[in-house]
Amino acid sequence: FSGGSLDDPLRTESTRTTSFAIADTLSFADDRVLLTLGLRHQKIEGRAYDYNTGELQSPANSTSRTTPVAGLVVKANDQISLYANYIEGLTKVDAAPSSYFNNGAYVPVANAGQVFEPFQSKQKEIGIKFDGGKVGGSLALFTTDQPSAYVDPNTSIYGTYGKQRNRGAELTVFGEPVRGLRLLGGVTLLDAKQVNTQGGVTDGNRAIGVPKTLVNAGVEWDIPGVSGLTLTGRAVYTSSQYADAANTQTVPAWTRFDIGARYLTEVDGRLVTLRANVNNVADKNYWASAGGYPGASYLVLGAPRTVMLSASVEF
Repeated sequence: FSGGSLDDPLRTESTRTTSFAIADTLSFADDRVLLTLGLRHQKIEGRAYDYNTGELQSPANSTSRTTPVAGLVVKANDQISLYANYIEGLTKVDAAPSSYFNNGAYVPVANAGQVFEPFQSKQKEIGIKFDGGKVGGSLALFTTDQPSAYVDPNTSIYGTYGKQRNRGAELTVFGEPVRGLRLLGGVTLLDAKQVNTQGGVTDGNRAIGVPKTLVNAGVEWDIPGVSGLTLTGRAVYTSSQYADAANTQTVPAWTRFDIGARYLTEVDGRLVTLRANVNNVADKNYWASAGGYPGASYLVLGAPRTVMLSASVEF
């Protein structure tokens, strides 16, 4: 690290966000067509602080926007609905770092601590939903863009020069095929590409820290003959991802299994819920994700086997 102390870390950045929204839903054709229109006002105020002293490094940057939201739902019948939505919003951009890694060494950034205006994102989504009572599911296609920031090695200036384009499809299923046995799962396919990169060198490469495939499956089983006792299980899969813009450093795919139990009882007329969960039951070692400032190749270590106990009481 080029500065600071991990034993006594100081604040390096702060963000304050406020927002309010207003929307209305109009119905047509005996409530089979629903149109939602609205506006959202957001304000993002960012500050950056010196990595070594903790002092304010540059004036606060305050940006506000009023952006639209629109959604349409068409009910083909009592079980199938088609929908589409569009939404805009502000996305925070990280302040310029104090240094970056280049050619085997840390190099100071010329505009360290500079706070940038938020990026106005635009997201579009279309989909179909099915609810058959015992089973249901949905399929969605979506696309959105977000800024890509990096340090220009020619000037050592950090800025939002590029863009990351995200496209994907998400399939979810749920239901209770047998009384007392509930299932929930989904698959997400992501196509996250780098666009408008420096000199076009990494145009078309996959974005840092974004896997192509995410899969999760969960089950709950109410134990017959033991009122209030439910066993749970979950499996999570994340495909490989890249840790650098050049797509030369790969973080392997990983799979994690979680198990748990929930017991509902009554104490003095109040509902009490006891929970016990074991995450990463196989104690698998894996890198959960990659990211950080470009060139830093940050890796986040997955949590080891973790046991959690909790209780809640309804008043």
